[in-house]
Amino acid sequence: MSVVNMPIEYLVPHPQNPRKDLGNLEELTASIKENGIYQNLTVIPVNEAVPGEEPKYMVVIGHRRLEAAKRAGLQEVPCAIVRGMSETRQLQTMLLENMQRSDLTVYEQAQGFQQLLDFGMDIEDISQQSGFSKSTIRRRLEIAKLDQNKLKEISSTRQLSLKEFDALARIKNLEARNKAMEKIGT
Repeated sequence: MSVVNMPIEYLVPHPQNPRKDLGNLEELTASIKENGIYQNLTVIPVNEAVPGEEPKYMVVIGHRRLEAAKRAGLQEVPCAIVRGMSETRQLQTMLLENMQRSDLTVYEQAQGFQQLLDFGMDIEDISQQSGFSKSTIRRRLEIAKLDQNKLKEISSTRQLSLKEFDALARIKNLEARNKAMEKIGT
């Protein structure tokens, strides 16, 4: 793995980045304008071996830093180029990186844990790699079972607390759980 300063126009966001909302970038942009980027992005080559084409690299870690760097007017950013990373490993890396963020909602964590299970990890693996306890992971996985469309609708007007999610998880019947979710906080 080598770290190089790379022109921003060579970088593209990973289409499967689990973090869809990059959040407020004002402070990060101001910090980058003032101090530059302290931590490199992690990228994988897309077409660096294609003659005559501008090389492209897909961002695996650092989507927020890349966007803030663009807003700050930087022309290039430090990148660690990783070769030979499987698609599954790319997704696991992005999910685990985002799990460490304190600004993820409980439901975003739940979705991330479920995706990691879908990629073949077990609760023990997720616990070891993410730092979350197995009981927290199990609790979040119960949240992932909720009706996503209803939850998005509810989340647009109010945010459910972890206590409310835990109360919902005690309802064994999933249909009853989803009906109760509609009533919480009203």
